[in-house]
Amino acid sequence: MSIPTQKASPLKVVAAWILVAIPLGWGVYQSVVKSLPLFQRATSASGERAGQTQSPRAAQ
Repeated sequence: MSIPTQKASPLKVVAAWILVAIPLGWGVYQSVVKSLPLFQRATSASGERAGQTQSPRAAQ
């Protein structure tokens, strides 16, 4: 016993993929933009790299 299948219209398939791809692409873009600061080298005013600053005791 087989179930009858209907062929989807190519226009409907393309429209459905567009409806999915636009928000997905926007989300990926926003994720990349917001994560860029995590991978950029941050420097302080004195030129020290982030994460390698002196503790308050060492500065005295």
